[in-house]
Amino acid sequence: MKRLTLSVIAGVICAIICAIGRKYLIPSITLSALIVSAFGNRILIGFVIGISRLKMNYLLHGAFIGFLVTLSYSIGMILDNNIDGFIPYTVAGTIFGLLIEIFVTKICKAPNAKLNMQVNVVGAR
Repeated sequence: MKRLTLSVIAGVICAIICAIGRKYLIPSITLSALIVSAFGNRILIGFVIGISRLKMNYLLHGAFIGFLVTLSYSIGMILDNNIDGFIPYTVAGTIFGLLIEIFVTKICKAPNAKLNMQVNVVGAR
């Protein structure tokens, strides 16, 4: 639970940074679907990192989750013929995933828990 809480908080911080960055890069942007969806995306990255139990290096884990979650939104940019927005948004999501994972795993000392699955077969001795 500690890991989930910390990763969502880190996601909120990344969302604020992302919204400020978008406002700085595109001064004419207002509180629109672009900022709201970016905000939700960064929080979702934190949430998925918090609940994920993938067994991989923590750096790859954060980058992979950040890329995968962000790709679900950035694919729409390609469909809207916005290839100039696709690449930086996807790269930023990957970097934010990496930063969230580093914050939670190394700084807060809440590493990804290992799954301890035990299968009980009925009738087996």
